[in-house]
Amino acid sequence: MLSSASRVPMPSEPAAFDFPGSIRFGAGAARGLPAALTALGVARPLLVATPGRAASGLVDQVAGPIGPFVLFAELPPDPTDEDVARGAERYRESGCDGLIGLGGGAAIEAAKAMAWGLDLPPTVAIPTTSGPGVEVLPSSRLRSTETGRKREVGRAPRLPSVAICDPRLTLATPPAVTAAAGLDALAHCVESYLAVAFHPLCDGAAIEGLRYIFRGLEAAVQDGASLEARSAMMVGSLLGGTAAHKGLGVAHALAFAVELDAPGRHAALVALLLPHALRFIREAAEPRMAELATRVGLGRAGDGPGHLITLVELLRANAPLPRRLRDVEGLARDRFPEYARLALLDPSLAASPRPCTPALLEELLDRAW
Repeated sequence: MLSSASRVPMPSEPAAFDFPGSIRFGAGAARGLPAALTALGVARPLLVATPGRAASGLVDQVAGPIGPFVLFAELPPDPTDEDVARGAERYRESGCDGLIGLGGGAAIEAAKAMAWGLDLPPTVAIPTTSGPGVEVLPSSRLRSTETGRKREVGRAPRLPSVAICDPRLTLATPPAVTAAAGLDALAHCVESYLAVAFHPLCDGAAIEGLRYIFRGLEAAVQDGASLEARSAMMVGSLLGGTAAHKGLGVAHALAFAVELDAPGRHAALVALLLPHALRFIREAAEPRMAELATRVGLGRAGDGPGHLITLVELLRANAPLPRRLRDVEGLARDRFPEYARLALLDPSLAASPRPCTPALLEELLDRAW
């Protein structure tokens, strides 16, 4: 449980703010969906979700009050451009005039990508996990069925019309998903802070995001019914997504590549790879890592970078997640050259403090195996 000393102040009523996009945050914020759609002029939305979300009853809970809507719940865990094309076709055939992405990253990324192929109709993002913060990320990433690589979709950065972030929608998230998503949010904060770019607004978001995640992650995994912990994690997720506007790094590039053989395991892969990625870049990013450790209260006895890496390892070790790449179904050691090739094509590596080569990335993967 969260201690009284580390309680996170939260609004008693849903709050609205407009950075980096239009956001409605707080317990009960989802009740504002009908009003948000009316304000956007949407009368018949296409609601995009995964089959699991639809079967859980969450779609009915959230969308029940909005009137007529069309459900597209045919997404796999790792949507491709073909899946998005099918959703866009359903939108046209059904005479829809807006989009709702309800769920984790898959549903929201798919809804954002559909918007690009539909002349950018109003889009509402409603996260049901506290992970990478895709509801505040300006682009979408989809797997290409032709090349196998993840690519960014869209002609220019564009956020959803509004993000409705209600921590109550995350209360039923299982411990393993909570842990993986939360460590992905943590990785967004850490990798963006260490990214080679100048963006003090994102750096501030990364530091504050880590503070919320450190307060809430283990408590949310251990007691999923804790609204306080869930709220802290949703704030951390939003801040991690905001921080990622600056760039990411090696852990994310490799996770996007490896996910080709482990669809839907992106967050768990990021969690597994992050400590190895931090060791890989440590020499090149030592001063920046030390600064980050100090800012979040680590390293007061020296070796801030080492303490930061150790804390990440402990959080991962205490989570119900795979410890090694060999424990992730679908992965094969003889595929390392292909994973390294795909990672080198990923834009996440552009901001890495340490230059990467195929051999170096294969060595990192081998250490994680």
